[in-house]
Amino acid sequence: MRRALDLELSPGPGLPLGFLLAAPWFGVAAGLVLAWHGADALSSRWHGATLALVHLLTLGFLTMTMAGSLLQMLPVVAGLSLRRTAWARWSCPLLGAGTLLLALAFATGAAALFAAAAGTLAAAFALLLACVLPSLWQRAAVLPAVAHILRGMRTAAAALAATVCAGLALAAWLAGGPALPALRLTDVHAALGLGGWVVLLVVAVSFQVLPMFQGTSPYPARLVRWLAPGFALALAAWAAARWFEAGWRGWLAAALAAGAALWIAASWRLLARRRRTPDPTTAYWRFAMVSLAAAGSAFGWPGEAPEAGTLFAGVAFLGGFAMTLVDAMLFKIVPFLLWYHMQERAQPGTRIPKTAELAPAPRIRLQFRCHAGAVGLAMLACRWPVLARPAGLLLAADCLLLALGLGWPLLRHRRLLRQPS
Repeated sequence: MRRALDLELSPGPGLPLGFLLAAPWFGVAAGLVLAWHGADALSSRWHGATLALVHLLTLGFLTMTMAGSLLQMLPVVAGLSLRRTAWARWSCPLLGAGTLLLALAFATGAAALFAAAAGTLAAAFALLLACVLPSLWQRAAVLPAVAHILRGMRTAAAALAATVCAGLALAAWLAGGPALPALRLTDVHAALGLGGWVVLLVVAVSFQVLPMFQGTSPYPARLVRWLAPGFALALAAWAAARWFEAGWRGWLAAALAAGAALWIAASWRLLARRRRTPDPTTAYWRFAMVSLAAAGSAFGWPGEAPEAGTLFAGVAFLGGFAMTLVDAMLFKIVPFLLWYHMQERAQPGTRIPKTAELAPAPRIRLQFRCHAGAVGLAMLACRWPVLARPAGLLLAADCLLLALGLGWPLLRHRRLLRQPS
């Protein structure tokens, strides 16, 4: 069962679009960082260039997109009214500025930049969470399937809040603040951010958007009910085990990998059984599932992974899984928002282009090939560092194609609305 979209509750398009259209440019910046530093950026997860690259992707590309999508989906999918939308609007430029400051801080090691980044990001997330959290926890009558999606969103938002707190503590330490167990806190920060904020939100949202965008049957009700809570519980246990350095956390890593495998198997099966002609974005979903399987295998493998294995898992997860699904959703959400706004605002008699015209299939396929090539080269560069610079250039080109592919329908939208009556 899926809830019908309640488009009348949709916020003004400027609120989500501010986040969604800014995100690809941080991917361009990340690609240029990789191209500039080359092999050094894939030599160790502790290298300054690596950390700058990772945070440009996690904060600038992924969190920008996921925050914008959440602000759109809360009212339209879950039927929940947004609170303090003006605060969320201000969080977008602050998040962008804080991300750039943090990337510069990692690249230079300047304590003052870490302090400035921490202050800016603290303000950005305070404003964003002040809008999202009260909206998520308001009481509203929803269908059972949406209630399960909503619980996943709530857990993801709680993981984001915990990730931000850990990250701010680490930034304060790097700025010259009090000592703390940096290695353990970094691992917990990464696990909550990637496993909690990214995976849980993607899984929860996929229960609605995979059937809606790809024309599949709904997910099995039992999987929708139990997958996100079980994954969240295993993730919290892994974080606690890592904090207390318990030796049995390897079993929890394997359980998390198994949970990801369940979602992959169910999603793949739904795509294989649908009757509709494959959508241009279907390739993104399949590539993302294969990449998540690779990352989960590396993470859940018994014993401590070598540095190259850790970097491979990070590339497979961030580039292959998270960025790929974000690309697919952006090519659906942005044209739909613009199309709906044109329907509402265009002069009578004006021909409104279809969403397929705003995001043509050839453009989507070209961007996918570029993205898959960039991720593939980056994976190989973990073993053969000479490929790091070409991978960075291709990643920058990939994200530039995405930015232009989303910017072109926006320009068309503005030209159409400016037509005289």
